[in-house]
Amino acid sequence: MAPIKIGLVGLSTSSTATNWAVLAHLPYLQSEHGKSLYEIVALCNSSVESARKSVKHYGLAESVKTYGSPEDLAADPDVELVVCVVGVKAHYNVCLPAVKAGKDVYTELPFATNIKQMQELKDEAEKKGVRTIMGCQGQAHEAVLLIKKMIAEGKIGKPLSTTVVSFSGFPLDKPLPLSFRMLAERDGGANFATIWFLHNINCVLEVFGELEAFSSVMGIDHPTVEIMDPAQSGTIVETVKKECPDNILLQGRFESGTLISYQMRAGKAFPGEPGCRWLINGDKGDILLTSPRGCFDIEHIGIEIKYRQAGQEEAEIIALPEDELSGLEQPAQNVGRLYDAYAKGKTNMYADWRDALKIHKFIDELFRRGDSSTPFGEPAAYRWE
Repeated sequence: MAPIKIGLVGLSTSSTATNWAVLAHLPYLQSEHGKSLYEIVALCNSSVESARKSVKHYGLAESVKTYGSPEDLAADPDVELVVCVVGVKAHYNVCLPAVKAGKDVYTELPFATNIKQMQELKDEAEKKGVRTIMGCQGQAHEAVLLIKKMIAEGKIGKPLSTTVVSFSGFPLDKPLPLSFRMLAERDGGANFATIWFLHNINCVLEVFGELEAFSSVMGIDHPTVEIMDPAQSGTIVETVKKECPDNILLQGRFESGTLISYQMRAGKAFPGEPGCRWLINGDKGDILLTSPRGCFDIEHIGIEIKYRQAGQEEAEIIALPEDELSGLEQPAQNVGRLYDAYAKGKTNMYADWRDALKIHKFIDELFRRGDSSTPFGEPAAYRWE
């Protein structure tokens, strides 16, 4: 099979410490395994000059074409798959021309700024008959796949309940860099709920399926946040009101009947405690996943899975399986598995835009049910008058 020809959007030479294209996409695409399936043939940045600079900086082939607009990239007949790795506010403007040109598109999560944009992108993709990939890399995580396999094999019998306690590891009570200001905004598309919470809960949904019923409550633990400018030696340039919750609680029941209790909050876990603790109880056994990171979909370092058979006092550690991508840098492993699944036609291994629209509608529903600006639940009737 000839390598799939990629047009990559967002491979910048600046801010490499937070550049997801550099951390998670490029290591796979430049690996021998990745190059057997894909070829970067075009690069699109904010300008042609910026794209040319990136081609040279990252050692890409001299034949790679450079563009300064999504429309020009979409018009390139050699590009088969457009990969969008830019800020969410630019997703719509990058992806729509690509889809209209009949290109397949891989875009990162969050999908777009709002449901209207997402619906239009999804509808246009279906109209054109193109394939789409959503960057929910947790679905390809070896730990998630292992837990699914153990449950399918009956290791814990009937799953009765699952409990998740997770921390973002990103303290939203500390000053935010100017480029991260959108994390305080509810309508900007990229915030605590649509990034940390969404990635994390998607792993749980991958194991248990759809929710049949749920209730939620959200809190804004830190109502204001300072914004600092790294270019001015970290000088605080403004203080903004936080519009998006940084503490999310959910309880519900899956269509299978399994119950869920879930909490994710901003900040770090208590010293000595895991960043994520995910317990699954069945009528014949239990599974426990612990991870130093709350968003464990990013990497495998420190992840431990334990299994205890019903009636046993001790639990055994279950080793994570390895594959040809296990030697890659951590952020690139699960992203690479999405690329592999797409190239090999394994559509059950990755989310498409239809799935993305659905889970973003879930987030919207979560807001409507649990927004801290409205009363939560029924009034407590037991209280003393």
